[in-house]
Parts: sequence; C-alpha cells; structure tokens
Amino acid sequence: MNKLFTRRRVVMGAGGAAVLAATAFEGRLLRKRYAPTPYDDLLARLDDRDADAQIGEAVLADVEGFDAKAASAGVRQRLARHTLAQAVGADAAEGRLLEASGWVLPQTLALLCALAAKAAA
Repeated sequence: MNKLFTRRRVVMGAGGAAVLAATAFEGRLLRKRYAPTPYDDLLARLDDRDADAQIGEAVLADVEGFDAKAASAGVRQRLARHTLAQAVGADAAEGRLLEASGWVLPQTLALLCALAAKAAA
C-alpha cells in the first residue's frame, strides 16, 4: 500500500478539513448581525461596532450639523487607498483630530464612530 495515502492519514485529513469548515461556518453564524445601512462597507472595518457607536454618540453631541453623507464620502475616500490603521495614523500625524467629551480622536475614526451611532439610531 502507498505510504502516502494510508487510511489513517486520509481520515485524519478529512476530519481536520471538516473541523476547519465548521469553525468558519460557525464564525459567520455567531457574528452579530445589524440592519443594513448605507455605511456597511465602512462599518465593517470597525472591531466593535456597538462600543464604537457609543463613542460616536459623544462625537455627534459635540459636532454641530453632522452630515452623514458628506462624512461617509470623506471616509470612503481616505479608506480607498489605506487601511483604517494607516488612515488613523495619518490623521494623528497631520493633526486632523476631533474632540468629543474630552477625548481627542483621529478624524477618520471619529467620523466612523459617528456613522456607527447614526446607524444604530
């Protein structure tokens, strides 16, 4: 018998593949689902959308006349060429900061949080 394909190796390999598939499937099922919004492509970049929405409430309280459409267009433009981490780093380095309830946040992150708060409302 070919030592490369023993019954034990085939069964173990198939079992491992089944475990990986189940884990990936379960991850999709257990992930929290949100109502669709026009900002889902942006909000998908947030690690904890609910916590970020709480920060966004503070941003919305301190920013008068928040325009979600303009904010999302600006954030999309920044994130079209950069990861969120890169955009946030560039904001901090270039002084693009917003203050909300005593917190000083990079503009891209603050606007994303505000969009999360708008989406949760």
